[in-house]
Amino acid sequence: MHIDNLALPLPAQEIDHGSLFRLDDNLYVVLGAGGGIGEHVSRTIVGLGGRVLCVDINAELVGAVANSLRMPFLVADAATEEGIDRIAIAAAAECGQINGYVDVIGQMHRRQISDYGLADWDLDFRVNLAHAFLAARKLAPLVSSGSIVHVSSVVGSHGGLTAPGYGPCKAALQVWVKELAAAYGSRGVRINAVAPGLFLSPRYVAKERSSRDSQKLAGRPMLGRLGQPYEIAATIAFLLSPAAGYITGTTIAVEGGSLSRDSTGLDELLG
Repeated sequence: MHIDNLALPLPAQEIDHGSLFRLDDNLYVVLGAGGGIGEHVSRTIVGLGGRVLCVDINAELVGAVANSLRMPFLVADAATEEGIDRIAIAAAAECGQINGYVDVIGQMHRRQISDYGLADWDLDFRVNLAHAFLAARKLAPLVSSGSIVHVSSVVGSHGGLTAPGYGPCKAALQVWVKELAAAYGSRGVRINAVAPGLFLSPRYVAKERSSRDSQKLAGRPMLGRLGQPYEIAATIAFLLSPAAGYITGTTIAVEGGSLSRDSTGLDELLG
């Protein structure tokens, strides 16, 4: 659904409300589609009628996802200029322009700050931001009246002890989203981010922890459970859809209410 820039509100009966949450025939590039949130995003887009070009550095994983969806895929490293050039060429070859892209690439390097050096800092910013910068240069110009979504993290809004560079990278990403939204807004392109809290990612599930620790982590969100990957993907799909047509330059936290809990610790003492 395309809404022209009108000075008057559109009458309710003129809106195709049934298509507000649909992505019919739209083409999106998913960076990091080989698993986790990226796979869920790809499946959600296709489930809503859209098409995807699945991109990942892992040939086996991305091929399996794309083939199951009967969608094209490309093996490329989006954090390199050569890789992003190949992605842009493949996207343009599909239909000349795209309706948007989703960037889920990122990695947390766990280390104590006392053991964290300049090389670690450079690596964190390279791994977590280079693809967002390169995609803005080569993929964003291919988007016409569409939507771009990056995956940030709630860690970008508070301090942490286990990964010194991850929070600053995600905070920078959220400001980058605002800058891109300002640059492309006049073209009708919306650019946003989602910030997941702790959720049941493959990485989380694979880590051994005690039952007590698991219960404590699951009890932190107001909903009393950790999030599912598909719930992150569904929020991303919403931002891609016409239903989010007036949302840009923002980051939506998907964290079950964890950030709204008392940060002083007084509630726990009184409880």
